[in-house]
Amino acid sequence: MKQFITFMSLGALLLVSCNAPKKEVMTDKASDAKNVKIEFTGADNIVPKNAKLKVSLYAVQSNMADVPASLITEKEYTQEKIPFTIDLPVPNNAESLIKPEVKKGDPIKYYVTISWDSNGNGVEDKGDIVIDYDKKFPTIEINENLQQIYLKVSK
Repeated sequence: MKQFITFMSLGALLLVSCNAPKKEVMTDKASDAKNVKIEFTGADNIVPKNAKLKVSLYAVQSNMADVPASLITEKEYTQEKIPFTIDLPVPNNAESLIKPEVKKGDPIKYYVTISWDSNGNGVEDKGDIVIDYDKKFPTIEINENLQQIYLKVSK
């Protein structure tokens, strides 16, 4: 009986692991990703106290309403002054990471966000560097052109 229970438990584990969704993992191989060059700039003379930030790339099918954007990739950077330029690696399978699934030819909107406790107080709040949505929404194209995102200090 004990062997039967062990066998059934092992079978259940194998069944669950086979049906579990596979998480896409981005590698650093040049063939698995392309870089998008983004310049972050701002009108203010900003010098961050905390230089660590995270840049995230999201995508959404632009002709669908009320669907959450899908995280495509994110990467941490260290920046001590503004303006600065980064190369954000984007996986070649970026379209396949968008949920709900997009069909060939469907319009896709990509945009970036930042997460930056730039004033170093331990939380992202008033006084931190944020994207300036009033100047321009941080939409980007997945190509080799330099693209600009505007930053400001939150009030």
